[in-house]
Amino acid sequence: MLQVVLLFAWTLVIVFLAFLACNFEDQESDIGSQSNPNSMVQLAPQVGQIHRFFNKAISGEPISNALYCGTAGMVTWITLSWLEPLVPDAKWKAAVVAIPMGLLASSMIHTIFATTAHCGRIAAQKRFQQPIYLDVFYGHLLPIATHGFMTTFCIICIAYFQSNIGYLAGGGVNSPMNHPFALPLLAFIWGITVGSIGSSTGDVHYGTEREFQDRPFGEGKRVIYHGRITRYADCGIRTQKDIAGFCCKFGGPCTGLTFGFIILLEDWRTLVGMKLAGFLTALPGITRAEQMYIPQGDMAAIWGIILGLIIIAAWIVINMIFVKWIRAKCGPFVGP
Repeated sequence: MLQVVLLFAWTLVIVFLAFLACNFEDQESDIGSQSNPNSMVQLAPQVGQIHRFFNKAISGEPISNALYCGTAGMVTWITLSWLEPLVPDAKWKAAVVAIPMGLLASSMIHTIFATTAHCGRIAAQKRFQQPIYLDVFYGHLLPIATHGFMTTFCIICIAYFQSNIGYLAGGGVNSPMNHPFALPLLAFIWGITVGSIGSSTGDVHYGTEREFQDRPFGEGKRVIYHGRITRYADCGIRTQKDIAGFCCKFGGPCTGLTFGFIILLEDWRTLVGMKLAGFLTALPGITRAEQMYIPQGDMAAIWGIILGLIIIAAWIVINMIFVKWIRAKCGPFVGP
């Protein structure tokens, strides 16, 4: 019973780390104009709006975060393979050294890519009289690297827990079953996931509320409006530090909750299915090969699928009710 409680407890730790990871990922995207804000920044000089934004996107958020997290995961994994044999009775000590080394390598790549992408993009807009503001360049590098560091740190911790803690990986006390995916691959997959959620959910809350707050709900936006997102903040010319300050109130937490809920519900349905089928109580003391053939395994998968379908159906109904309510409350745009 204690092992089952610990398994659920570790799952909650992962959910919390997932919330932090996607929260910081969304803020990193806002500060560096990584995703949707990037199109607005790109367009602004072409419509006569000179801006003071950092413009670093070289790819979408899923690919870039997969690169950073995959790099950190690979360096961490290699370092662990060197250090863990030196401390076989306390492998966590090796992780204390290996994870920061992986994060350092990832942060260096992140900073280099941000530098080259921003300078190259802004220089390409010289024909539209767009200068490179050095204070903007220097002032945004550290926040970009810091938020990226926190995102990668949370993802690497999740990958490490899943691939190194026996019960979290599904194994028993005496014979921990390693995760089917190695730490670098887990980090790569979670990097794609956190970037995808940050791109799909966080983009809605990157500042359009301020840009279009004087426009009627449902009205189409002319292209020239989009460049105006770069113009003015509460105090002077707007920079992306203003974007992050605005988005950390709602956009970042909303994005983090999205990722956290996905992890929570996914792990919850899986663990409850294993509990209902008696799979968890059958785990201690058996080998990985034996786990593949115990009868409770098939029933655990069936219960997990059933619970997953119930969750999907419930969210579809909740979404339909919410959309109907918000449309009735705000109403469509009916013209002047």
